Amino acid sequence: MNLILILLLAAVLCVPITQRLGLGAIPGYLIAGVLVGPSCLKLVTNVETMVDVSQWGVVMMLFIIGLELSPKRLWAMRNEVFLLGTLQMLACGLLLGLVFGAALRHLAGMEWQAAVLCGLSLALSSTAVALRLLDERTLTRTPLGRSALGVLLFQDMAAIPMLVAAGLLGSDGTSAPSFKEAVVAVAVVLVAYRLRLLGWAAKAKLNELFTAAALLMVVGAAQLFDYAGLSAGLGGFLVGVQMAESRYRNDLEKAIEPFKGLLLGLFFVAIGMSINLTVVANHWMFIIAGVTALLLVKALVLYGFARFLGLPRYHRLLFAVVLAQGGEFSFAIFNEAWDNHLVNGEQRDLLSVVVAVSMGVVPVLIKLLELVPENRGGMAELPVAVAVTDDAPPPSSTQDKPPAA
Repeated sequence: MNLILILLLAAVLCVPITQRLGLGAIPGYLIAGVLVGPSCLKLVTNVETMVDVSQWGVVMMLFIIGLELSPKRLWAMRNEVFLLGTLQMLACGLLLGLVFGAALRHLAGMEWQAAVLCGLSLALSSTAVALRLLDERTLTRTPLGRSALGVLLFQDMAAIPMLVAAGLLGSDGTSAPSFKEAVVAVAVVLVAYRLRLLGWAAKAKLNELFTAAALLMVVGAAQLFDYAGLSAGLGGFLVGVQMAESRYRNDLEKAIEPFKGLLLGLFFVAIGMSINLTVVANHWMFIIAGVTALLLVKALVLYGFARFLGLPRYHRLLFAVVLAQGGEFSFAIFNEAWDNHLVNGEQRDLLSVVVAVSMGVVPVLIKLLELVPENRGGMAELPVAVAVTDDAPPPSSTQDKPPAA
């Protein structure tokens, strides 16, 4: 109870301040995490456990996104997921692998394998940050949101071989996710859907039982995928897609939404706790240079893709910036590399700080972008975004002016 009180108090004090400053909720959660974490007030010290628990917010967020995507719509996104996602990972991974790989070998004395792996992991973006920022601006179901979601889904899949590589390259890495277990996990999710277990719980007409059944479905699918060595978030997303055409879709969203919001807030607080202020003080020049290089390289590559996709001019910079930060899977890859003696503790903390700071900087950059006039690529004075539904085609790829209000 003391831990819960500390987290609630920190969030309630910090988040309204950043909201009043116009920066959004994410920087407030990050600051709250820094304050109560082991680097400042030391009110919470078990950061790894907090990060593990808070990952369920990302799982539930992907589940709710899956509810918005019927299998037909998901198939229609195959180009965004596999083509755009692959190109983004290859381009950003190559550039960041070269830039950070050379820097880490020179400054931190890493072996080249570990340096390249860490550089590649920086090509991943934060699903939690990106989708939260798009959702706050009602852009999730626009062509911008669909393209961003496609990239993020592919990154979730790409993180799996990176985790495997971190284990196999290390001295203790001897195992890899089993293909057989992965097939079994997918099969169990499909069978559970066919058995219509949710309908069985709904017949009891008890709201709390329906909520428990919904949580069991999401958490169970995520755990199955996790045990199989796959992404727990992909498990949540898959079961969400399966339920997208169910008559219980709206009820599922209402049942899961409160848990998603709380756990996502906890996720950002946990990321703030992971920031080591001692490392920041000792290596602040590298951190500034690293965050700048990370955001600049990814933003330039993503802006080029935004133009290639034909996104409206006023959404190109937003697309580039919203995906420019590091991702939550990077922390897992850094920890795996540390567990297998590819990097030392200080190197892991240094990279984690770069990723965490980038997550805090992106919301601020987007707020500044909203002050830039539209004719300069910004979003000032744009009308409220119009959601794209299954019945409404996306805007023309040649559209460079915002629709009339």
